[in-house]
Amino acid sequence: MLGQYGVALARVKAGEPPRGLGVCSRVMACRVACPLLVLLTAGLAAGAQQRDSSSARDRFTAATEARLDSLYLPLLYVMRADERGIYPALSAGGKRDYLRRFWNRRDPTPGTLENEIEDAFYARIAKANRRFREGGTAPVPGWRTDRGRIFIKHGPPDQVLSRPQPAATLPYEVWKYTRQPGLKYCFVDVTRFGNYVLVWSTDRQERNERNWQQLLGREAYEHVMRF
Repeated sequence: MLGQYGVALARVKAGEPPRGLGVCSRVMACRVACPLLVLLTAGLAAGAQQRDSSSARDRFTAATEARLDSLYLPLLYVMRADERGIYPALSAGGKRDYLRRFWNRRDPTPGTLENEIEDAFYARIAKANRRFREGGTAPVPGWRTDRGRIFIKHGPPDQVLSRPQPAATLPYEVWKYTRQPGLKYCFVDVTRFGNYVLVWSTDRQERNERNWQQLLGREAYEHVMRF
């Protein structure tokens, strides 16, 4: 009997009515085969769509080696000590696998197509490049600037004190993060061409310039400390 229904299913797929069965059996075969065919088709389509979506979401699959390198370099801001020094010696395929493993370890929702941490990180890179790119004879992409680096690590500041055209000192900008109490960063445009450099911070992981107070002057220094 199963053999008959198997033949019937094959003929239904081909668009032909089942043969060799009675009227009732033919009706029954169609009732069984048609839903199975619909489910089979839907399953194959869903599987193909999932594979396509997964492939589309993997930003590393079709990336050239140069593109892989550009996706790797900003990771230096957030990677662990044991993750350093491995990538540069790898082949293109090894670099691709390294980047996948790097983000898989940080995926807050494993088993889904989304990696929210990865997406947020590269979104910050794109925004940093738009907002903090520095010009000149050798343009610097935004993610490599001091403001871009802090933006990538901590996100947008909660409060900003901006003095782009002060009367008696260099242009400066102060970022304050109230989500992380005590984090404050002071950037100074030492060239007056928009090239802001981090000169002082309450962040112990950052290096302070020794003469930053003299660089700003007394009045600006007091504004920074009160902010």
